[in-house]
Amino acid sequence: MLHLSGLLLLLLDPSMICGQTTQDNRIVFEERPNVTYEDNENFQTQDSQISYSHCHEEDLKYNVGWCWESFNESMSELSKDNWCNMEIVIRNYNKLTECIEYECNLLECFYPNHVVEELFVRIHQQYFSSCNNEEDLPDAPAGVVLISTLLPILLIPFIVYIVVWKSSLRD
Repeated sequence: MLHLSGLLLLLLDPSMICGQTTQDNRIVFEERPNVTYEDNENFQTQDSQISYSHCHEEDLKYNVGWCWESFNESMSELSKDNWCNMEIVIRNYNKLTECIEYECNLLECFYPNHVVEELFVRIHQQYFSSCNNEEDLPDAPAGVVLISTLLPILLIPFIVYIVVWKSSLRD
């Protein structure tokens, strides 16, 4: 999640779009640890890469359990009415995601993996299954749908007639 926020900052910065980076902008970006510059491209060397050859899934399940407990505790402080309000829940959800990412990196596991996926499914079933993402909007009246559909269809022959008529006037 941290990587995406740094990328989003880079993409939205107007000085980066114009190809100019001022000293002030560079200072702001240097405060963010996940931003890479031309002069610091160590992320490309294979020696510094984490090898994900062996993931200790049992240890991951145990360590991710701490993240789960912390999230449960923070969600229990909220009332059930606020569980579907993303403005209130997003901080707890981000902390959970960062905790899980940290544990995966610590145990040299890919993120996401099936252990993490199972945890998120369990969280969504417990806390967010009753949330409705879509507002209940009524269907448009039949007359409005009929006019919206037929009007463009009926205009096509009229427009064709005008084009043919105008082209016959030129001849």
